[in-house]
Amino acid sequence: MKKDRYGICFTFYATLAFVLVILGQTLLSGLLLGFAILAEQDEWLIRQTMQAFFLCLVRGVVSGIAGAFSGFWYAIPFIGSFLSGLIGVVTGLLSLVIFIFALIGLVHVAGGKDAGMPVLAHFADKAFGLVKTVTYTNPSQPQDPQNPQ
Repeated sequence: MKKDRYGICFTFYATLAFVLVILGQTLLSGLLLGFAILAEQDEWLIRQTMQAFFLCLVRGVVSGIAGAFSGFWYAIPFIGSFLSGLIGVVTGLLSLVIFIFALIGLVHVAGGKDAGMPVLAHFADKAFGLVKTVTYTNPSQPQDPQNPQ
């Protein structure tokens, strides 16, 4: 396991980042990401804390949007309480999905592997310039090694 100059394993910082996501601490998650970028400068650690921070931002945006419209739904007669309850259920389900993703990321980084968040890993890779390009060839046209096209 890789350790920093303070003697702390990088997996501790990555695990702490996902614990902060579970606790809903967006500011502390951002500060941990800043610490990883400025002080540690390890690519794996930065990618993991970046994925955790993005997950925390998604959680904050979902909560913010739901909170912004919660008072609006009560102003609609008859169906306002139904819509408010529906938004509450959808918000609760999204929070549960984010919690499950945070637990999966926590288990992965505690084992020293990449968190592998579905969309967030792509954003973290893009930040490092690690975007994979895929080239497609036409299998119906055989390639002749003596006659390149």
